[in-house]
Amino acid sequence: MINESVKRKIELIVYLPDTPGNLVELIKPVSNNNGNIFSILHDHHNKRNNMIPVSITFEIPQEIMESSLKKIQAELKEKNIKIEKITSGPKQNHLLVLLTGHVFDTDVLDTIKRLAAKGIKTSELQAKFTEISEISNVKLKLEYPDSMPEKKLMEELNKICKEKNLFLIKK
Repeated sequence: MINESVKRKIELIVYLPDTPGNLVELIKPVSNNNGNIFSILHDHHNKRNNMIPVSITFEIPQEIMESSLKKIQAELKEKNIKIEKITSGPKQNHLLVLLTGHVFDTDVLDTIKRLAAKGIKTSELQAKFTEISEISNVKLKLEYPDSMPEKKLMEELNKICKEKNLFLIKK
């Protein structure tokens, strides 16, 4: 079974012909091999000989990273897409949490900044907006380095939630 909570971020840089459909040909091998795409930068300003630099950032579960990357590279080679550069970021752990209470009234941006100061990145925030004074539910997807024990992350979250009178649910 794949542990979806431990993933590695990958940045892939290629040059593609400036013609319709080429971007899709780049995306298919990534998505077909368990890559979760975060961003694509298609830089028309730096075009060279009708070739456009494209940077695609995605993540792959740690357990299958090596085999998935090999498959992605092979599929791109078959499509005559030359890889200029490929880099892998540090292993990241993910945790989904739900904050319930006066999340916005107690300054959710402050919560995110305090977590960031401890090396915890908020990669997603989902909320249904209500009146600022009403109780709300906010789902956070948190990324934290492999070197940080989950226990330390939970201690920081619990400290913030206690201070702001928020209820914390770990998914």
